[in-house]
Amino acid sequence: MKRIFTLSLFCCFLASWMAACAAPPTEAPTPTSMPPTPTATPSPVDAVSRLHWFGTSAILYNGSQVIYFDPITLSGELPTADVILVTHAHNDHWSVNDLKQIIGPDTTLIISPNVTTVYEAAKDDLGIPAMVLAEGETTEINGLSIEAVPAFDTRGHLRENGGVGYIVSVDDMRIYHAGATNSYPEMAQYECDIAILPLVTADDTRAMIKLLPSKIFVIEHTSYYTVQALAKLAAEELGKDRIVADLKPGEFVP
Repeated sequence: MKRIFTLSLFCCFLASWMAACAAPPTEAPTPTSMPPTPTATPSPVDAVSRLHWFGTSAILYNGSQVIYFDPITLSGELPTADVILVTHAHNDHWSVNDLKQIIGPDTTLIISPNVTTVYEAAKDDLGIPAMVLAEGETTEINGLSIEAVPAFDTRGHLRENGGVGYIVSVDDMRIYHAGATNSYPEMAQYECDIAILPLVTADDTRAMIKLLPSKIFVIEHTSYYTVQALAKLAAEELGKDRIVADLKPGEFVP
């Protein structure tokens, strides 16, 4: 009896083993592909590190495109410009010697109607054509969107003289360089993340800050110490989520 039980148990084991060998091999699981990690959009605060202030209204944006606004008194290791924007022709905003330092064969020079006369006198020396952009006009350059907006005040920058400011869309942000201007109501409609503003008077610059929906402000055409003082005055208007950028004028070091 014991032998029969043992033999039965062995036969059951043998049948199970043979069935397992005959079964088709189990397929390896198909690996699940991971979705690509989304590329983070830089915030305006991060973009401040791409801005450099040379002094006066001369600003460099050194991001995916190299953009100069009103280049003058340039110094340091200057990258060749992709785009240069000149707001008006006063000699603290227009400088042929400075332009020649940053112009390359593929540089695009954009000027306001106010700049056409001085450009015509210097175009052979500069060696590149200029695109004239009047207020209300837009253009697309190298994937950038550039809009010219009004810039005027009561101190010699009359609106009919044709100076402008620029709003540039770059790296998923909008940068507004106001040029030489007082505040005016339409500024409240300008969608911008960074606003670069001249010091006209403390009250008028603070008025621009109140009007503009920007998160970051760069105050220029003044001294660094005046910017610091103005930042304290503007703190109430700015609130905790908006700042005056702490840029010091000087030479550019990459």
